[in-house]
Amino acid sequence: MSLPVSSHRAVPQHRNKLRQTVPHGGTVPHDGTPTGFVGPGRARLAAVQHVKVGVVGVGGMGSFHARALAAFAGVEVAAVADVYRPNAIAASDATGAQIVDDPFALIADADIDAVLIASPDDTHADLTIAAIERGLFTLCEKPLATTVDDAHRVIAAEVAADRRLVQIGFMREFDPAHLQVLDELPAVGTIVAVRSWHRNANPSPRPVTLIVGQSLVHDVHSVRFITGAEIESVRASTAGIDDAIRHLTVICELSSGAHSTLEFDDCGYAYEVGVEVIGDHGDVVTGVPIRAVRRRAGSVDVHLGPDWFGWFADAYRRQDQAWINSVRDGRAAGPSTWDGFVSQTVVDAILRSIESGHTVTVPVHDRPGLYA
Repeated sequence: MSLPVSSHRAVPQHRNKLRQTVPHGGTVPHDGTPTGFVGPGRARLAAVQHVKVGVVGVGGMGSFHARALAAFAGVEVAAVADVYRPNAIAASDATGAQIVDDPFALIADADIDAVLIASPDDTHADLTIAAIERGLFTLCEKPLATTVDDAHRVIAAEVAADRRLVQIGFMREFDPAHLQVLDELPAVGTIVAVRSWHRNANPSPRPVTLIVGQSLVHDVHSVRFITGAEIESVRASTAGIDDAIRHLTVICELSSGAHSTLEFDDCGYAYEVGVEVIGDHGDVVTGVPIRAVRRRAGSVDVHLGPDWFGWFADAYRRQDQAWINSVRDGRAAGPSTWDGFVSQTVVDAILRSIESGHTVTVPVHDRPGLYA
């Protein structure tokens, strides 16, 4: 399969479905269990609504997912895999899961219904392709891949399967603060600009490839799902301390005619994320998570927290529950493989802009009909 360069701009189609706890096409009976289309090989799910999940990668993020899934009604974390065995042992102790040494063997296990991939970024593409070929519903943590070519391979595998099986872990689509912004968009009129800010608390400098591919990729997707427009070009600039990049700013031109500013800082002191949408009738800004206000030593302050778990824990749980509901319904929902692929093309353009110091046009590809 090829993805020819095209002048056609396809915008995110699932934006109006973000609030659906149950994927489109399903219904919710009185017990809260989704029903609806059940695909091949999912007869057991249709009968008992019990989902057996494997988790690949159970370090910080994967461990959170495993524990969240194990707490859901009707969900069993059946197997875990991690190259660092203490992680696997800890996750197994917490969830009762079997430890499988080889993640590809876990994916091949006939006794799981779905797999969550939270292993190192450069393993995502191959593991997701294996899951697609096995016919497993998959929640893959972002990024989908670390290169555009690898992301393209995942697209090709899912198109060959002729069925959406993959959800990408862009959990801000399930974050109440971001959803509240979406609710207010009609009141602000036509979107003129979007500003996002993302402060991370990494204790040591990171390569720019990780800053953009691991962190800023969230902001890239946020612009797409909030505006319904595509990013057509980017111009990036960086600033740092002692030759280490700390601050990154990206100016994006959107297919709608609006523009967006992405601001990222590896500040080291706290974690904070927000977005402001400016329209021709007003603007709307995300609120901060509710925290106690402390008064002490002559100051008033609010604890932000050192990482994304405190800020987005509820969003991750909502995302994981929505994924389980989609598995039960037999129909993938939420951010798609296509969203992961498009975000990776923007990431690649940002990195090229940083290297060249110039504005870079984001290549455009025809969206396969599977993602229409």
